[in-house]
Amino acid sequence: MAELNVAIIGLGGIGAVHLQRWANVSGARIAAVCDVDAGTATRVATEFGAEGHTDWESLLEAGRFDIVDICTPPNLHRALAVKALESGAHVLCEKPLARTAKGAQDMVEAAERTGRLLMTAFCHRFHPPILFVKELIDNDDLGRVVMFRNRFSGRFAGVEEKWFSRPEISGGGALLDTAVHSIDLFRHLVGEVKTACGRLGTFNPRLEVEDSGAVVLESESGAIGVVECSWATPGGRNVVEVYGTAGAAIVDYDANFDPGQVTFKTADMPVWETRQMTGPDRFQREILHFADAVRGLQTLSVTGRDGLRANEIIAELYAAAGL
Repeated sequence: MAELNVAIIGLGGIGAVHLQRWANVSGARIAAVCDVDAGTATRVATEFGAEGHTDWESLLEAGRFDIVDICTPPNLHRALAVKALESGAHVLCEKPLARTAKGAQDMVEAAERTGRLLMTAFCHRFHPPILFVKELIDNDDLGRVVMFRNRFSGRFAGVEEKWFSRPEISGGGALLDTAVHSIDLFRHLVGEVKTACGRLGTFNPRLEVEDSGAVVLESESGAIGVVECSWATPGGRNVVEVYGTAGAAIVDYDANFDPGQVTFKTADMPVWETRQMTGPDRFQREILHFADAVRGLQTLSVTGRDGLRANEIIAELYAAAGL
């Protein structure tokens, strides 16, 4: 099996997570890393025996990589991904796929033009309890899915000092940063979105973007979904609920078990059952899947078009809110 040369661009919070997961992939080598902070780039390069860069363009010009993993803020995603794809690399890009739907469209077109893989890092699709719920749905154990609810919330301390709160960098607030996962989960578990409407709020007066929102989704099959997100609720909850005509499943992200647990009930079960998951976490599964897809061992399960569709739905919600 040929070794995969991987370049990771952006070494902050999620970049550090990806670094550790790539280090666990057999036959993959972290060949280069990049961060605007020279000290971070040097430290990480030394730790992983990689080239260190502070400029992503020089990194891509310095060598040919099999995979470029983009973990930068959203305003860089489009330019970086297009350049990487055109250099011949396959691209794993953090969510949101781009700051705007137009940027995401450009990325998808570049992948199709170059014949390279573009995967949106929707890690929740690989969360073990979500994998189990998807299996229940695919096996018709829940019957026809008719309702969905997902809340990802909490207090994002110090967000007003971070790039997340700067729309020229982030493209939006909690909806684009957090509920983008929720919209993808609805599409993944329930079906394509037919209509979307919602309300957004900013309860932190120091923010230029929304810190809270509630969205109602309708699938093409008629199922109804409610998505709630917030950076402003210290008593936050993180839960996914799926209700069908024959059963239901609840994924509680706040349960004290890693990598998670799911509570479910099907038509032939007299009482609810709670199952604790085992094995790699969602980030490790996500990266292992992408490595296998690049090697031709699996069909890519999350594409650039999935990221584009989430961008498009959120753009519609922002437009309706006058943003």
